[in-house]
Amino acid sequence: MTSTQPPPPPPPPVTTYERQYYPMPPMPAPPLELIVFVLAWVVVLIVTVAADSVDWSAFLFATTFLSAAFIISRGIAKAGKVYESR
Repeated sequence: MTSTQPPPPPPPPVTTYERQYYPMPPMPAPPLELIVFVLAWVVVLIVTVAADSVDWSAFLFATTFLSAAFIISRGIAKAGKVYESR
């Protein structure tokens, strides 16, 4: 009887800075509500800085209102996804 040896295992892939062993997953795009929130907040900030009639308390009120609207819109979006999965 002749015994055969199994072939040697293949060498592991080379890890270098150019090529990672495990590639990074793609980053998901931010939700549209976040983009609209940030753009609206920047517009309110510019108006607050540029206009004399708008003070910082109005800016804080607008920021609070925009934040609440953003949270509500995300809640509605998540509730819609739960409703669709049923």
